[in-house]
Amino acid sequence: MSSTAVHKPSPYLQECSAESREWVARFNVLNEKHHAILEKSQSGLLCALTYPYAGREGFKTTCDFINLLFVLDHVSDDMNSKDANVMADPDFKHASNLAKITLDFRQAIIRSAKPQCFKHFLTNLKRYTKAVAQEAELRETGEVLDLMNFIPLRRENSGVRCCFAFIEYNLGIELSDAVFNDPIFRSVYFAAVDMVCWTNDLLSYNVEQAMGHNSNNIVTVLMQEKNASIQEAADCIGVVFEQLITRFLKDKSRLPSWGADIDRDVALYVEGLTRWVNGNLVWSFQGSRYFGTANNIALLTRLVTLYPKDIEDEQM
Repeated sequence: MSSTAVHKPSPYLQECSAESREWVARFNVLNEKHHAILEKSQSGLLCALTYPYAGREGFKTTCDFINLLFVLDHVSDDMNSKDANVMADPDFKHASNLAKITLDFRQAIIRSAKPQCFKHFLTNLKRYTKAVAQEAELRETGEVLDLMNFIPLRRENSGVRCCFAFIEYNLGIELSDAVFNDPIFRSVYFAAVDMVCWTNDLLSYNVEQAMGHNSNNIVTVLMQEKNASIQEAADCIGVVFEQLITRFLKDKSRLPSWGADIDRDVALYVEGLTRWVNGNLVWSFQGSRYFGTANNIALLTRLVTLYPKDIEDEQM
């Protein structure tokens, strides 16, 4: 299912990426250092690889959201629980630049999303922002959750479920609650969510440990819970990833039928999940967010040298 083979990205990559970066800059929500990190993250490439089927307008809106997630990610890393709890209310109305950019995006998605799709997005956005607030509380106390409690939190504060809402959005489909609540469909869905979350945590661990932001990472959780080394935790993630692939493919093959039209949309959505898992892996090694200039070395050798603590962002 997953590979790091070259994928054909969206034809709107260059123009929409530039427009979206300009949109973020207009709100003056990031400092110079974080703007540089955003540039190097190549979030437009992530969109292009995970939503290659999107139309031009949908692709631009999706780029805006992914960039907004990057903004929230970097802002939330420095938030205390009080700040994050303010952000956890999607209806907050105050004069901060963060509020302005969030509300501007929300107005755009309301105009263009179908009702059921928007409902799914808003539900996931609320879960995301509440989970970010919980993450901030844990960071303040220095607490690292056990695996059983970490997994559901990570599914939400990663923002992956919000991103998956844009599969519906860009395909122009609406899946019913009956589909999303079906246990087999949920197994397929959360297998994809977990594949993205676990691999992102593994690939981002080096940068996060150097910056002292590694408590919200599955590698740290596994090291604590299993009294494991970094390598042992990484090996465990590899085993779990294989199990998730097997579950995804098995349950995909036994999805129930909801009628021809709905079955077609479900098949498109599941293919969208596959594209997201694959595209995210390709982006992780094509960009410089996780490995800097050593991304090709990391891909070819599967070896990573740990950065020293408190490394400057520019080196990563």
